[in-house]
Amino acid sequence: MRGSDRAAPPGGSMPEPSNRGGAVFVVAPAIGRAGAIGDPLNGARTSLPPRPAEGAMPVRPTSAALPLVIMGLVVISWGMGPPIAKLLSAPPMVSAVIRFGMSTPFLLAVLALRGRWLSRRVFWQTALPGLSFGINMVFVFAAVQQVTISVMSVMMALQPAMLLAVVGPLFGDRVGFRQIAFTLLGVGGAVGVIAGAGGDFRASAFGLFLTAMSVLTFTVYFVLTRMARSASAVDPMEWMAGINFWSLIAAIPPTLLWVSPAGWREFGGYDWLWIVIVAFVTGVFGHVLMTWCHAHLEVARSSLYVLAMHIVAVGMAWMIHGEPVTLTQFAGGAVVLFSVAMVIRTPASVRHEPAAASR
Repeated sequence: MRGSDRAAPPGGSMPEPSNRGGAVFVVAPAIGRAGAIGDPLNGARTSLPPRPAEGAMPVRPTSAALPLVIMGLVVISWGMGPPIAKLLSAPPMVSAVIRFGMSTPFLLAVLALRGRWLSRRVFWQTALPGLSFGINMVFVFAAVQQVTISVMSVMMALQPAMLLAVVGPLFGDRVGFRQIAFTLLGVGGAVGVIAGAGGDFRASAFGLFLTAMSVLTFTVYFVLTRMARSASAVDPMEWMAGINFWSLIAAIPPTLLWVSPAGWREFGGYDWLWIVIVAFVTGVFGHVLMTWCHAHLEVARSSLYVLAMHIVAVGMAWMIHGEPVTLTQFAGGAVVLFSVAMVIRTPASVRHEPAAASR
């Protein structure tokens, strides 16, 4: 991180970070266990916060409780997604097209009311991550029809560990033995959850494949988004408008190829209510708020908080779909969440500093 090796000026005062660029995609400085801001992610201490990346806006001061409240809303909105999507009776591809067909014009209209538009730069930046996210939603809608929410939620809980293993080396971190060990422990916990379902095990091999593909495609979406947003600042509403547009483009061709006209006619009745919740509560509301949180919470902490969405998902699946949670599943889920939490909290063994590399 640039600026981490510079001494503080006399008197202990710190220079004010520059205020270049517009809001939004920027990672907050690391927050120590005692809550102090300014500790880098590798655990070393420094007297200065990291200098913001070119074109990015530094973290704006805000109430300490506000980011946690916003993150709580994200957890609830994202946790509602899988159980509500399971209520849809139409084919998964039809649901995905309608979901993005509703959210895309809404986001573009919001941008227009704010006097903005989807710029050419953001339009092309969101192409690959948006296509990945659109394919991901098709897999998610298909997976929830094949597996129980508890099985899907715990498999999805492994995403932070996967992201750490993939994004770490990509952005200059080496994954240590402790991280690998806890990841393997988490995989063992996931196996316990699946095997512990007993007579209530309703996950076919195809359903597990769909779930794995949903995890993989979301990982691709996350990595591409991190790569794009690390290069320049992007308004969260504009970014999500681009993501939703390309997601719609990704969902349309397979739907036209493989869904018959009768499949489209299956969508109706309460499906409109469920898709509105998925599109606007889980989609627009949750993702825009998560984008805001990136500017106020350190990534390791926010990723750990998001794991609570699986508790919401399993609880809602029990209430809505009557999916029981056995003691073995509960124990396996606890192992998974503990393992992933430990992976996230484990500092990178080596972090390559851009400034040092340039020298």
